Amino acid sequence: MKSFVYKSAKPFDATKLEDFLGSMVQIYGPRMLRYKGVLHVKGMDRKVVFQGVHQLMGSDMGPKWAAGETKVSKLVFIGIELPQDLFQAGLDQCLA
Repeated sequence: MKSFVYKSAKPFDATKLEDFLGSMVQIYGPRMLRYKGVLHVKGMDRKVVFQGVHQLMGSDMGPKWAAGETKVSKLVFIGIELPQDLFQAGLDQCLA
């Protein structure tokens, strides 16, 4: 079991991110023990709180970004033999 963190100061494109994570969950879901994060999504003034276990994934609107707060996305993935490089490249492609 291993974990890795993905961070980005660039915002995510919501549609691209949803499509990518949906496909990763379909392929690697049984090996994705836990994943969660706070997301900076293009066009949203609120944080998006993201979490999942195996194939169950969801998100909720969080609080507004505070004035002067650095908008950054941070996702944590915990799983069994997850291809970190594939996740990294795929998430990079979801940035706006």
